[in-house]
Amino acid sequence: MGKHHHKKKHEHEEKENKKVEQNQEEVNVEEVLKQNKELKAKLDEALRAYAKCENDKKIIKKEADALVDYAYEKFAKDLLPVVDSLELAIAHAKELENKEEAFDKLIEGVELTLKKMLDVFKNHGIEPVEHGEFNPEYHQAIQHVQSDEHEEGDIVDIYQKGYKLKNKLLRPSMVTINKK
Repeated sequence: MGKHHHKKKHEHEEKENKKVEQNQEEVNVEEVLKQNKELKAKLDEALRAYAKCENDKKIIKKEADALVDYAYEKFAKDLLPVVDSLELAIAHAKELENKEEAFDKLIEGVELTLKKMLDVFKNHGIEPVEHGEFNPEYHQAIQHVQSDEHEEGDIVDIYQKGYKLKNKLLRPSMVTINKK
């Protein structure tokens, strides 16, 4: 009777162990399902945030492109009177019979047009490079000459003016400098 009782007790313990294991598995499965659901929610949230970032990038690029287009448009509109002035100077010079007078009028028209052009440049932050002392950041020495009238390294002549856009160099001035 002891063996049989012992066997039944052992079977009962095994059943209890299996129930405990089954309950633990059910708890583990439920925990995994809960974690899986939480991860899916977080992944969905991350994907939405990524999509919003991508959309915002497109909007910012579109707005930046529009601002650049607006700047070009404003600059172009400001240059139209310069073109008008050149066309008028040419037409006016062609109308004159006296070629010497036509030449003088053409020069006068071109000078006025250049002034208008430089005013437009200035209004848009474009200014000529200053030509005091030689500065390799703003001047490109294309020739050296010897001059007793100038100090060593002074700018003697300007072949081509340089220009800056709001302190950023667009083009250096090409200059001749004194070298003794």
